[in-house]
Amino acid sequence: MASLTIERINEIFSKNPSEIEKFFADLNARHTQPNNIIELPTENKMLLGEKISEFLEIPDLAPTLLFTLRICSRDVNGIESLLSTQLCEKLLNFACVLKNGKPFTTVPTLIEAQKSLINTVFHSSKMRSVLKEHNERLIPFLAEFDESRRKTSKFEWIRQLDDKTADEIAFFYHKIAFVATAKCKDIQKSWPHYPGIVDILMVPLERLLHKKTDPTDLQFKIADESLKTFFNIFCREEKDLPAIEKEQASKASRIFRDLILSDSLPEIVVQSAVHCLSVPPLRIDLSIVCGDPKAPPTQKEQEFKNMELTERLLAIIERKCDEIRELGTDPLATESTEMLGPYFQFLSRLCMLNKYSRRYCRLRIIPPLTAEEVQKRPEEQENLRGKLCRMMMTPTATKEVVQAFLFIICKRSTDRFIKYFGFGHAAGHLANLGLLGTINQAKRDSDSEDSETEEYNSIRDTVNPVTGAVYPADRGSILAGMSDEQKEFEAMKLVDAMNKMMEAGIVKPGTIGEDGKVREVKHVLELIDKVQELDDNSDSD
Repeated sequence: MASLTIERINEIFSKNPSEIEKFFADLNARHTQPNNIIELPTENKMLLGEKISEFLEIPDLAPTLLFTLRICSRDVNGIESLLSTQLCEKLLNFACVLKNGKPFTTVPTLIEAQKSLINTVFHSSKMRSVLKEHNERLIPFLAEFDESRRKTSKFEWIRQLDDKTADEIAFFYHKIAFVATAKCKDIQKSWPHYPGIVDILMVPLERLLHKKTDPTDLQFKIADESLKTFFNIFCREEKDLPAIEKEQASKASRIFRDLILSDSLPEIVVQSAVHCLSVPPLRIDLSIVCGDPKAPPTQKEQEFKNMELTERLLAIIERKCDEIRELGTDPLATESTEMLGPYFQFLSRLCMLNKYSRRYCRLRIIPPLTAEEVQKRPEEQENLRGKLCRMMMTPTATKEVVQAFLFIICKRSTDRFIKYFGFGHAAGHLANLGLLGTINQAKRDSDSEDSETEEYNSIRDTVNPVTGAVYPADRGSILAGMSDEQKEFEAMKLVDAMNKMMEAGIVKPGTIGEDGKVREVKHVLELIDKVQELDDNSDSD
């Protein structure tokens, strides 16, 4: 705002509190939309921050000035100048998060402080640094506003809140927790060690599952923020990250399962629950994820054959694949694809632990091939196999976890993987695993188990292993009718052209090394030597 000069700022704050409040209330009213920002030079922002910090002590001004601070903190440019350490601490104090801070003031002041914290923690390293020293004060508030605890809270002001206001305050605390654990590595690393953190984060989720009346939109949002915070603090796989205790892990897994299987929750909550179920420190309890959801928690099962959760995840994946395809080149397609990664991570872990889950996924995704199916390439199919094959072609990190999952349900058989998805789609993953050298090894007895039909066997020799579909009807060669001398001449022209492209850096041909991984060849003749070596080892005369 060009008119908010240094002189103007000094002039405004020289007036009485009611005039100051009126000016900034009018300013705030013109910037209510989230994308509206107040653009100021760095020096002006610094002065404004100093004045706000000074006048926040006046109770009648605090909510209005905190609103102004929230608007100014939408803009990352100059935010470090806007915020002094003193202002950061005052902000934490008004949000009741400061150690040894002053008592609670008013609900409007608290809520405006919370909203400002969300913006400042997101944009400012200075704010995150100050919050790091006080962050544990935030954790108890994540459960304190639940109706089961609010009436017995040690804070009188919390006991006096009505349900709607309590939910609003709880939502902002959960939002602060999510942003803090996403943006501050130190907070992210320390929270898993906080006693009872899992139980605290489960409180809003249990409320959704056990609430007798329909939850409000705000209660859904609180649950989603709690799930995202859980994911943030446990999504890493590091030595210093403690495994979740067995009792807490079972409780969390059961809650996540029930959320995913619920038919009354928003899609965003279900998606966040799946993401939480995939975190490495949460061990998979087969009695929960593959047991009877209606069975008592104490009931033990010998075999884990309940595929209700597995089927729900596959159904969500298939629906998401359809939605992504409809989006086409929209950037949302890439974002949606990335969000599917944890689904495949969890299913991969599950299939490695439970043979029944692996078999179910295999029959659901890659049932025995028929002659009709191989008339088209795998990625051209409209079944689940085709949809996942198309996902293997996306330029995202998700394609790698999709490949890993599909390789697992293929029982880590290179031949089966190639048969169902074509060498063109399988080569990258096999190369990363160093398994390209195993392609021509003798098949295992299990490689054909339940994966071929009689009609497929009758046409299998006509299937192109690179594409995974039958060869086109016309398989003629441009070399047909040439003499051996002509063929050799054309071959040498090709070698010369490839060598020129290699020298220019246009292409980098590779070959399979002794470790089964692809290595770059130094000269195109290495490829010819490899062919000669194979000919020398032939049993034919």
